[in-house]
Amino acid sequence: MGLAIRQPARLDERETAAILALRPELLVWSAYGNKIPKSLLAAVSGRALNVHASLLPRWRGAAPIAHAILAGDPETGVTLMEGTAELDAGPILAEARTKIGDETKGELEARLARLGGELLEREMPRYLAGKLVRKPQDTKKVTLAPKLEPREGELDFARPAEELVRRVRAYTPDPGAFIAFRGQRIGVLRSAVAGGRGTEHGTLEIRDGVPHVAAGAGWLRLEEVKPAGRRAMTGAEWSRGLRDIRAEERVPS
Repeated sequence: MGLAIRQPARLDERETAAILALRPELLVWSAYGNKIPKSLLAAVSGRALNVHASLLPRWRGAAPIAHAILAGDPETGVTLMEGTAELDAGPILAEARTKIGDETKGELEARLARLGGELLEREMPRYLAGKLVRKPQDTKKVTLAPKLEPREGELDFARPAEELVRRVRAYTPDPGAFIAFRGQRIGVLRSAVAGGRGTEHGTLEIRDGVPHVAAGAGWLRLEEVKPAGRRAMTGAEWSRGLRDIRAEERVPS
């Protein structure tokens, strides 16, 4: 659209000065993850909007979408709040809710981005006209959504399969869920809960050509994987390349 774009990793003095030089009348940000300097907020007389991908005050922070999936929340949404110097703490102006389906973080993120854009377009004129009521967040209900740690993407098969499926969804496409098998990192892109006999967690079996791993409760079916340095493939394709699957084969190994 011919617009000049600046996307600084942090709003230091130089970047703040560059924005102030534009003489802004309103600030709008989304999924930024950094605090907004008070000098910027003062320059627009506090007229600021933050579009956040959760139903605040639940899931303040850098990774609200992933944490909603990890927690098994049945719904999430987008909150339009008045922007303040404190991260995700401003008064709520409007929200849009949606059910969480069987989708990855990336898929839900795309859906919430559209929802957030629609909410902003609809409500920003009303905000500028002073027609939106500011509702303070209930601090007793605040939950935090810190940035995901890549190392925590490794699946712990002592946990229930249902929980592992959520972790795969929450870590896809980044930073990635994975298992260690025969000394290699195998990314897990899609998975599902399966039944089966009780056995030691981490036991690997091939059923109907598809790899299954015993979890603390239930089994995890590996539906799509990505071996290190190779393309993504179905679990069945990966299992066909495995040789000599032994009865005692384990994950991790």
